[in-house]
This record gives sequence, structure tokens and C-alpha cells, in this order.
Amino acid sequence: MMQLTFAHYRNRFCMYRTYYALAKGIVKTDGFTLSVIELPDPPSHEQEEALIRGDIQVANIYLPNFLRRKLEGAPIIGISTEWKSTMKGNGIFVRAGGPIKTPRDLTDRLIATHQGAHAIHRFLLKHRYGVDEKTLRWESYPQEELLDILKAGRVDAVVLLDQFFFRGEQDKEVRCLYTDGEAWKGLFGFSEMIKHMIAMREPLLTQHPELRDKLLNIFKESFKYSEGHLDEIASEFINKYGGAREALLASARYPRIEFTFTETERKIAETEMDMLFAMGYITRKASISSLFVT
Repeated sequence: MMQLTFAHYRNRFCMYRTYYALAKGIVKTDGFTLSVIELPDPPSHEQEEALIRGDIQVANIYLPNFLRRKLEGAPIIGISTEWKSTMKGNGIFVRAGGPIKTPRDLTDRLIATHQGAHAIHRFLLKHRYGVDEKTLRWESYPQEELLDILKAGRVDAVVLLDQFFFRGEQDKEVRCLYTDGEAWKGLFGFSEMIKHMIAMREPLLTQHPELRDKLLNIFKESFKYSEGHLDEIASEFINKYGGAREALLASARYPRIEFTFTETERKIAETEMDMLFAMGYITRKASISSLFVT
């Protein structure tokens, strides 16, 4: 029987809960076995490197990283979106009562994220809020440290996401300056932004085209299982990584997770590619249809 390994990012509750039923063997596969592992979050590139090397066969990958590696010739192919952010779940936070009142006040400021200079927020600040992004300074810290670093005054702003976004919303010492969903919709009219997608080894899909539908079906089943068992899954996540239950459960509702690649999603992905090219994150563009199989 064919043995496959699927990887998602570590310490991300939305991903942990989505694939929990697969990892535990609750959802059964058809004609193959699937192991679920976790690999480091960006800025680490270990997840995409493992997929390119062939150590794993399928992965959840941050869309900008997928586009960059695929356009450089990596033997990987997209099979669907994974999760799309909406109006919450990713935003820039500043100290409440501090000197930064509007996004334009971030000019010449120091911003911390979990991945250093953030291509999407650089673009949004420049094109939506008129900030000279070349004046921005960036630092990188683990996500769980960002809120405390902001409150201590070590940086001027931070990008919080997932359960850390919820913690920021509940903390009276900080406030959300804007969310990427708000800025994205203001610029392009889309109510969602694709953040993560599912990629697999292209040679494997060429040899076994039936795998796409089989994988997407079991991913959907695993997600459906999690919808009815969020509390128990949160308990296991807390035992493994720590965290506040209320924040985890709230963050599970931020992204839209459907495992699809609709015409609207294709247009969103094309717009994101244009954005990443404009920011120099990728060096060329290509037809999205050549990067995904549907």
C-alpha cells in the first residue's frame, strides 16, 4: 500500500484541529496510508524543503512561499486552497494610548512579526495607507512572544495572527490598528485572502492523478470531525503547546477552510501573485492555472 506523509505547520491551532482526525486515524484513507507530522512555522523553510526533497509528499504551505519555490522550478504543484483569512485573524497591533494612531504613523517605525519583513503588510501599508515602506524596520520573534514585546515597548507594532490575534483583541493595553482583511478588501474588493494552500509532489500526482480528489476528501472529513470536537482537540493542543482555551476556540473561527480552488479563488491568487511580484518577493509571474491542478 502506498505510504504518504503530510506536513502542516507547528503550534497553529487552526491547522492542528483541521488534521487532528487524520493524525489520530479517525478518518480512514482509501488505497494509501497517510502519516501527519508538524514542521516549523515560517520563517523556517523546512516544510517546503522537505516537500521538494521528497521527505514528505503533501503539505500545507504558505501561499507566498509556494509561489516563490514553484516559480523557481520546484517539482511541486498546488491542488487546492487550504485556509483563507477573512476580516479577522491577522492584524497589526500597537500600544493603546501610544503615539501611533493611524497606519500612516508607522512610518519610520519598528514592526515585529514571526517572519521578519512581511511582504503582504509592506504592500498594504504602501498601497492602502500611503506609508513609505522603505522606512519601515522589521524584527522577527516567535509568535508567542510578540504581544509581550509590544507591551514592553521594545517595538512600535507587531503582527498578530490566529490565537495570538484573539489575545491581542482581549488585552486592554494594546489595540488593533488594522487587519489585513480590511486593507485587502479596501484595495481589491475581495472579502478573503488565500494564506495557505495544499501542495504535493508533482511527479507523484502525475503518476497517481486520483490522489488529488482522495486527499481533498479526507481533508474535508477531518475538518468536519474537528467542528464537532473542538473542545477536546483544544485540550490536547494545550497539553502539547500550552495556550488559553478561549483564544484557541475563538481563533478556530477566523479562517475559512474549504479545500477548493474556485474561479474566485483563482482570481484572488492571481492578485496575490501580482502583489508579491510588486514587492520583489517573487521575480516573475506565471498563469495560476499552470501552478495548480484542478
